This record gives sequence, structure tokens and C-alpha cells, in this order.
Amino acid sequence: MKTILITGGSGMVGKRLSELLIGKGYKVIWLSRERYVKAQIPRYRWDYRKGEIDREAVEQADVIVHLAGSNLGDGSWTRLKKQKIVESRVQTAKLLLETVKKMDKKPEAFISASAVGFYGQETGEKIFTEEDNPADSDFLSRTCRKWEAEAFRFRDELDVRTVALRTAFVISKDSEAFGKMVLPTRFGLGAPLGSGRQYLSWIHIEDICRLYLRAVEDSAMQGVYNAVAPEFITNAGFMKTLAKEMKRPFLMPPIPAFLLRLFMGQAADMVLYGSRISSQKVIDAGYEFTYPSVKEAIEATLLKMKKMDIGKLKEAAESPE
Repeated sequence: MKTILITGGSGMVGKRLSELLIGKGYKVIWLSRERYVKAQIPRYRWDYRKGEIDREAVEQADVIVHLAGSNLGDGSWTRLKKQKIVESRVQTAKLLLETVKKMDKKPEAFISASAVGFYGQETGEKIFTEEDNPADSDFLSRTCRKWEAEAFRFRDELDVRTVALRTAFVISKDSEAFGKMVLPTRFGLGAPLGSGRQYLSWIHIEDICRLYLRAVEDSAMQGVYNAVAPEFITNAGFMKTLAKEMKRPFLMPPIPAFLLRLFMGQAADMVLYGSRISSQKVIDAGYEFTYPSVKEAIEATLLKMKKMDIGKLKEAAESPE
């Protein structure tokens, strides 16, 4: 079977995608900070800041899945943090392209992450499709444009099939952001953010990973796709559904926008704004969502979190003092 090279493989999406690929018989390798080729998933070293990359990994790759990128929600967006957010996405793709250009072998496909932040920070009823331009020119939108432009150099300069998945908020037991929603809700303190009327585009971890798998296997997939679930829901609606699934009250007033900005700075705009994003293109491509509704996605994720907590308690009880 083919070899799939993943950047950002140790992240939430990368880990689950690796499991799916291996389960289907693919060989999976990662680009990482440290080289460890004897690991269960072989790791090869790269450092985009120094322009260093283990060429052996790229030479093996039949398909490259580019998930690398600094965590958007990790700290305030200082000037240096913004620079890291952009460079960890754009410069990494550039390093991969320049490496492939020096080789005789080209990958069959280059599949890159992107984000629904491409469409700009706006709250409204408009349904954005892949044909729409950004609503405004905020930091996230500019970052996504640069990110995708670098990815599509594989198509334009090397004639490599290229796919970019504009990803929404991922619901997963391993998501720090989802965990931050669950914790206060567990104590009856769940509340909308800001007005609560902004839309929250979302997708379950299984669906985003199966979309990447589809992009690997389906040669007809090319260009940009919105990796979002088909159900539209506001932030308030999402939090209310979460509280209902956790059997907790939902009585708290909205958390004011100024408080979120006080703690998160400019990064607060990620959760204070949001429009409806269409999933019609991936549906037309033949993809069927495993979790098409928020209720189903949250219910399945909470169940996994509960099992995970029970497992940890068992381990603690069985471990020697």
C-alpha cells in the first residue's frame, strides 16, 4: 500500500487520521521535531525555521497530508504569536514544496489543512460556499489565504493534485477547546459567549478524519472544500445542546465580549463571530457524514470522555501505592 507522510501527526486530527490510515493498510510516517524511525509510526526530523528536513521522509511519500500549524487558541495573539501562526503553516508548506522540487519523484497528492476563518470574522445569515471571497481582511482570513496559496503551488508548479480542507471547530474528546466548554457546563455554569447569536461551524473528529481519508483515496477531489457538518447552529444553541446532553441547567447569562477580550485579546474574535458555512460541496462529492447533527456529535463525544475518565480511575485504583 501507499506511504502517507503527515506533518502535525501528533496533533488531535493527525493521531486519529493515522489510526484510520494504518487500519486500511497504509504505511504512515510523520515529520516531527525529533527523528525516531523505530517508533510505531516512524518519525523524521524537520525544522522549518532552519530550513532543515529529512529528505528521506519526503522521498517515501506517495501522498503528503499537511496538518502542521501552531495552536490558534494557545495564548494571546501577540506580534510574535501571530508570526508563529503564519510561518508554522506557510513556511512549512514552502519547505515541503522546495524539497519535492529537488527530487525526481513527485507525490500523487498534496492535501492541506485550512480553516473556515478564511471567510472572515462576520456574524450574519449568509451561507458561505467555497466560491465566496473573504467577508473582510482580518488576521485569520489573511493567514488562510497565504496558507492555501502556498499549498496550491503544488498544483500550479508541479501539477500535483491538491486539496485544501477548510476546517471548522472539531468536536473531540481530545479537544482542549471542547473540554473548556464541558468543564463549566458540568457545574451548571455553561453559558453563551458574547451575544450567542454568532454561528459556530463545527465537525466531529471522525468526519474530519474520514474527509482527509477520502481526499487521499479519491483522485476526483481537487481544490477547496469546506470541512463542516451540515447542521447550522449558533453559539448559544451549541451550549444549550451541550447542557441538555450533560443533563445540566442552562440558566447562566451570556459571558460579555469585553471579558473574553480581556482574557484572550484579539483571539476572542474567533468565538465572538461566526457565519453559516456550506457543506454542500463535500456532500455532492459523495461524502456521508457520520455525525450530521450537533446532538449526535456531542452525545458520542461525551460518552467517549466518560469511558476515558472511568479508564483513568481504574488505572489509579489498580496502580501500586
